[in-house]
Amino acid sequence: MFKSVRRSILLLFIAAAFMGAQHALAETRTIIEPRADNFIFYVDTSGSMMFDYQELGTPKNVVARDTLLQLNQELPDLDVNFGVYTYGPYKEFLSPSSYSEAAVGDAFESIPVETEIFGRRTPMGRDLIQVSEKLAELRGDIAVIAVTDGESNIGPRPGPVMEARYQEYGDRICFHFISLAQSDAEKALVDELAGINPCTVKIDADELQKDFVRADFIRDVFYTEREETVTPAPEPEPEPAPAVEPEEEVIVFSNIQFEFDKSVIRPQYAEILREAARQIQDRTDPHVVVEGHTCNIGPADYNMGLSQRRADSVADFLVEQGVDKDAIETEAYGLTRPEFDNDTREGRQLNRRVEMRLE
Repeated sequence: MFKSVRRSILLLFIAAAFMGAQHALAETRTIIEPRADNFIFYVDTSGSMMFDYQELGTPKNVVARDTLLQLNQELPDLDVNFGVYTYGPYKEFLSPSSYSEAAVGDAFESIPVETEIFGRRTPMGRDLIQVSEKLAELRGDIAVIAVTDGESNIGPRPGPVMEARYQEYGDRICFHFISLAQSDAEKALVDELAGINPCTVKIDADELQKDFVRADFIRDVFYTEREETVTPAPEPEPEPAPAVEPEEEVIVFSNIQFEFDKSVIRPQYAEILREAARQIQDRTDPHVVVEGHTCNIGPADYNMGLSQRRADSVADFLVEQGVDKDAIETEAYGLTRPEFDNDTREGRQLNRRVEMRLE
């Protein structure tokens, strides 16, 4: 990007810079480590799931499907296996295989929500025995995420079946629960199952509609984070630059990233933009180019408008900090100039950005 500019200063506004560090000798990166090697979803599709979930006024099976789809969209890319099974009746929608957001999303979408209510009882324990045959084929740690409304009215009780799995696998397995239970008896059963092992994470489905609760649930169930210090390799001695006529200095600022389908500046970038505003105001007759970009999700026309809104949002922030609006030029590129791989979740996030350069 901007390779034709011969002289540039890349301002990396990281935390160390704000504390006065002139040259960082090392930097840190976040390492995401999955909590298990296999994640198996066990979803109730019995007749009771056709009734409304009173907290949201929507059928429980629709709440379950939409919640799982939302979780899948927000999961980081993990080098693990995912499987999707239902009970009442038992069916395999995705055999355990390497995680793919698209494949897992298709499996959740395929779980039926238009079914008969009566005559479809809830064999939570019985069908779990069938799933256990699939678990026996897996290597490594296993997390089972059960989506249940707290009904189990035919076949063996689920508690002893789960206890048998804990005895069989020991620390290799853990059951988690997304609960749509409503009556006291239903809630009591979910609490009983969740209390078998302290490794369990239990959450009510209506709580998962909150962004911060969902983010905590994903971290608690699916992955941990740790910071790793990385010391960059020493740069080779530069070759003497040929004598050239001085050219206009260009300052390229750190990219500003946005959430999906949003143009609101995230709080962590406010200080970066304030520092950028100070740099701009220090220049005589400055000219700032603010470029908006998006990832490749959605129609091109819509993304072009979204990228313009992102560029305008940054420009407005700079003006609020005292930058002359006549010194700012905004450009919208939509999805036409990806800097990162749009086939990965991380690449798409990095492409939702605004770039700035001061000429």
